[in-house]
Amino acid sequence: MDAGKSGPEAVISVGRKSRGATRRECLKALVKTVVFAPTLLSSWKVAANVALPALPDLSEAEALLLIPTDKRFARYEAGYNRRTLLRPKMRALCKTERAVSTMVRWLRFHDIPFALRSGGHCLEGFSESDSVVIDTRLMNAIEIDTANRTVTVGPGVSLGSLYIAISERGYALSAGSCPTVGVTGHALGGGYGYLSRQFGLLCDGLESIEIIDAEGQLLVADSAQNADLFWASRGGGGGCFGAVTRLRFRLFPLSKVLVFGKQWSLSPAHALIIVKSWQAWAPNAPDAITSTLTISLGEKGRIRLECAGQSVGSEEQLRSELRGLLELGPAQETFKVKPMSFLQAVEHFSEGWRYRSIYAKGKSDILLVPLSDDGISVLLEGVENMPKNDYTTILYAYGGAIARISPQETAFTHRNALGCIQYDLTWDEREKTPTRLLHMRRLYESMRPYVSGGAYVNYCDKEIQRWRDAYWGRNLPRLEAIKSQFDPDNVFRHAQSI
Repeated sequence: MDAGKSGPEAVISVGRKSRGATRRECLKALVKTVVFAPTLLSSWKVAANVALPALPDLSEAEALLLIPTDKRFARYEAGYNRRTLLRPKMRALCKTERAVSTMVRWLRFHDIPFALRSGGHCLEGFSESDSVVIDTRLMNAIEIDTANRTVTVGPGVSLGSLYIAISERGYALSAGSCPTVGVTGHALGGGYGYLSRQFGLLCDGLESIEIIDAEGQLLVADSAQNADLFWASRGGGGGCFGAVTRLRFRLFPLSKVLVFGKQWSLSPAHALIIVKSWQAWAPNAPDAITSTLTISLGEKGRIRLECAGQSVGSEEQLRSELRGLLELGPAQETFKVKPMSFLQAVEHFSEGWRYRSIYAKGKSDILLVPLSDDGISVLLEGVENMPKNDYTTILYAYGGAIARISPQETAFTHRNALGCIQYDLTWDEREKTPTRLLHMRRLYESMRPYVSGGAYVNYCDKEIQRWRDAYWGRNLPRLEAIKSQFDPDNVFRHAQSI
């Protein structure tokens, strides 16, 4: 659902007052033969078809600076969305914080556009560039502190590798169900999963983050230092404020969960009743229960529904809640309920542990009120007109721990929402792209009268007209002020950055 160093050594915490005075020294140290000119920072001036200058002096112990002629280049090309893939002139696979800092300073000095990549699952390819990519996949260390119940990770750690490491110690995190997603981008945008109503979003468990800023300096952000940057890092989205080099999360002990699920194959009229029943129940269910409802096209024009989720409460409570849901619908069959370990539940909901690379388009809507009967009918009609086996709509229930935090306490603003709609379309052949995108636009536009206009930043969509308001709402002015403070020259940017 919604991709380093991790040792105990000390880090440098840089306050804002000291930054401006060191800019000239930092740049001179990097390229001594060139005089720094502030006007170079006003815009990117090295076009994609211009050769790169001499590469920074980094050993392979610190970074692999791969250009397309390097035999190792192709090994790191794959990204989740083939629709947005770009071939960079150089991929800088950093292994240390110093390497990330050196790359940021070099790129800024030469005014070269770049992208930041960790997991590479961005639906719109904001982690791709035809110029340079700072790639932190090799910074993938995991350090568990059992005394303080925390885990510190490098930016290249995947959710799957993190789940395996912490489950061996009897711990869990509340995050997404796809093992290959990178933890960094997932956390920066919020991070929803099957434990979110129980324990909050992944960003809610973030205790500290370390970031290389626009001047190549390392900042530590937590509740006590650089608190505004820490606030922005919990829902502000990736690629906006700096290059993350380390994150520390709070762990919670969890040995067993109850996994539940049920599928229906229904006429559109009966499917409407189940959707209406689910959205009345799921956001208001006991906090111990998180559930989703997946809608897709079934056989012979029928609608396929699947309600699935997890509970950390009692089996008696769960079965009672699920019986109540079924009583509101046309079918009386029981749900399947099975106890599992945390890691078994991850495996249950996973679509596989191998990194997938497909063509994809995603969109989202935030639900502030339940969909009306007309809205559900329009959604189901749209599903009927989508390519079979390639499209799903997923409804995610909010409430619970998500709503116990105010919308202004973190940058993730949709705390009071009932849930989120994810529109997910994938395909295998590039030639299908124009028609697939047209299908998605038609469905999405048909839903405009029935939704709030809000959207989830981790399901970024270049086609949203007022995307800043959709992602961040009333938190946008504060995010813009923090951007001006920490990156006034807009060094870290992409098509939908702050």
